[in-house]
Amino acid sequence: MPSSRRRTPRRLVRPATVIGGLLLLLVVLALLAIPFRTAPASAEHARTDLEAARDALSAGDLDAARTSIAGARAHTDDLQGAIQGIGGDVWSLVPVVGAPVSDVRHLGNALDRLTSTAELAVEAWPTVNGKDATLLRGGSVDVDALRVLVDAVSTASANLDAAQVELGAVHDSALGVGTRLADARDQAEEVVTPLASTARATKPLTDALPDLFGAGEPRSYLLALLNPSEQRFSGGAPLTLAPLTVSDGRLTVGEARDTTDRDLYKVGRWPRVDGNPFHTGKLRISTSTYAPDWSVSGEELLRGWERRGGAPQDGLVAVDVVALADLLRITGPVDVPVYGTIDSSNFVQKLVGDYDAYPSNAARHDLNLALVPVFSDRLFSPGQGRQKIESIRDSARGRHFALWMRDPDVQAAITDVGLSGELSDTDHDYLAVFNQNTNASKSDYWQRRSVTSDVRLREDGSAKVRMTVTVHNDSPPYIAPFGDPRGGTSLTRWNGMTLGVFLPEGVEVGSATVAGKAVGTDVFDYYGRPYKLLRLTLPPTETRTVELEYVVPEAATAPGDGTLAYRLDATPQGMVVPQSVSVTVHWPAGYDVSDLPEGWTRSAAGTATWADPGLVTQPSFTVVGSSGARPAP
Repeated sequence: MPSSRRRTPRRLVRPATVIGGLLLLLVVLALLAIPFRTAPASAEHARTDLEAARDALSAGDLDAARTSIAGARAHTDDLQGAIQGIGGDVWSLVPVVGAPVSDVRHLGNALDRLTSTAELAVEAWPTVNGKDATLLRGGSVDVDALRVLVDAVSTASANLDAAQVELGAVHDSALGVGTRLADARDQAEEVVTPLASTARATKPLTDALPDLFGAGEPRSYLLALLNPSEQRFSGGAPLTLAPLTVSDGRLTVGEARDTTDRDLYKVGRWPRVDGNPFHTGKLRISTSTYAPDWSVSGEELLRGWERRGGAPQDGLVAVDVVALADLLRITGPVDVPVYGTIDSSNFVQKLVGDYDAYPSNAARHDLNLALVPVFSDRLFSPGQGRQKIESIRDSARGRHFALWMRDPDVQAAITDVGLSGELSDTDHDYLAVFNQNTNASKSDYWQRRSVTSDVRLREDGSAKVRMTVTVHNDSPPYIAPFGDPRGGTSLTRWNGMTLGVFLPEGVEVGSATVAGKAVGTDVFDYYGRPYKLLRLTLPPTETRTVELEYVVPEAATAPGDGTLAYRLDATPQGMVVPQSVSVTVHWPAGYDVSDLPEGWTRSAAGTATWADPGLVTQPSFTVVGSSGARPAP
């Protein structure tokens, strides 16, 4: 039986009503989107201004940088005003089309953070750079200015981290814009990622700088001036030492002492650094730095200093004459005993490459002691702060400068920024060849060394390597009126040395030859890093060659997807003339090189080569080969 309730007729929605409602919604959205029309131009103008500010700062034009950053701020604020208001809120909620709106807002936030970082940089710039810089003045560090700089680095690091987060939220594609926003994100990440990584690594050290410069309590350090004409695995021999005290930023240099001080440099014993295989029996301070890591050699040197009656120190500053010469490139010539005024172009040659010119040991002693103020006075002189920091950084990369601090937190920060003078801890292929002087000569000044490595990869990631080390003694004619003693003197042209080849982990040495003669294949252990010792004696103008063949178990990663990613780290020795290096890598049959890092070339099918005529950095490479791959250009 039909229900007695009357049904309410369904109202038909007329098409005209639907269209009208949609039109009204579109009109509202269009009105809200009017500010969006200026967003792309504002973003582009802001980017251009930031690039101009970067170039102006590099050129030292602070006024132009400020003007450009002010323009970037104005354009960034326009962009943020356009996309972050109510219009952006509404559009971001609209299905489908809201995604690109949200992406633009993330890009705008990242740009805002970058602009804030640039504002911090231009505000802090006068503190460290220019003739009126306040950070370094009168042989001291202005602690208040240093704290301003520390705060700026901390805030900049937070801004860059936040910018990375914003960029990471941008989608790969969106309706109506395709990948344009993703392309903009990728371009921004190319700038932001290295800046953020550097700021993140730098922050622990900058946080520690006030304490390092005695802001809380006085600090004491031992300055070791190194002579690269007489090498150790760590670098030049420590032949001149001076204590440094820093209190509230003011540096005081104590009495400098060199090898003419027999009490300081006589043979003695002290507790060795745990596990150091190069501390055996009695040592001199000048022979305390055989270990390649300054965390080991630096501590050994400090213990030797204290054993010989020196005051306990908080750390060590190791710097050689090559690093000093680079400082002179920035700060100008210097007056030294014997030679008078010399500059960066002839500083190294005059000080450690011309022992024939010294009229007496006393003159050489005076010259050694004159090097101490060259470092302290020039480093702490007013102005040119950025250039000095870059000089120290570059010298550390070439192992001409290193810091060892006994405070583990401070040392960890120093290691993070690459100032610690350490070997690489890579698990993969490794190239690190050093020498140790064995005849007390200064002939390492004339040493010319080349290292070549031929790597043949296997599909499991292992490799057979043939390394050739060629050493040439490019010494001038011997001119003393008596016969060349061949050792025990700075005048000899003979170069006695022990080569130390620090090898990849798990290596198996199959053969080793020195000057064509077979030697043993045993290796020693240095804190988990295998190394091979090879003894050489080079007469004047002659050349000797060492060859090693060995298997590296994990030269490449082999994930099983048809790729072999060869990984190589290299560490230089702080030489007067940097050693040349050349590495050629062969992939197995059927593979070709598919991804080449900067500096590498595809020399043949399945073969890649890297060469450096003078290794002064500590590079780390990944080179990918694939089966059936399209060859890399």
